[in-house]
Amino acid sequence: MPLGEKLFEESGKATGMSVKSVTADGVVLEGNFVSQIQGVGRFPSGTNMGTATIVQGPTTMRETGQGVFITKDGKSVPWHLMAIGKSVEGKSKVVNLVTFHATSQELAWLNELLVLVESTESAPDLSTFSDVGYEWK
Repeated sequence: MPLGEKLFEESGKATGMSVKSVTADGVVLEGNFVSQIQGVGRFPSGTNMGTATIVQGPTTMRETGQGVFITKDGKSVPWHLMAIGKSVEGKSKVVNLVTFHATSQELAWLNELLVLVESTESAPDLSTFSDVGYEWK
């Protein structure tokens, strides 16, 4: 898989989690989070927040989410994600694909990116996580 430059590192925590349903596919959860993003190179730093719907099966999970990234200088950048993951040694390892929807001319270049984010939930209850984001070429 051709990865481009490293864009950011992120660390965050869940601010709320609820069970929406239990299906044959697994438990459907909805979670909210807040995180801090440390940009690399021209990628801005700031605060990120969002909501995700997670279908947690016995060994794998899938997720969709949306939110907003607010840069340190106050620009809002909405985003969407799709993800898939699995449990490894009691932790969730997840690969996310993220698209941005910046309206600012200064950050419009973010709209051209497809970002691959490697995420590790560092607690079995999904309460904390750390990510690294890369441009996917």
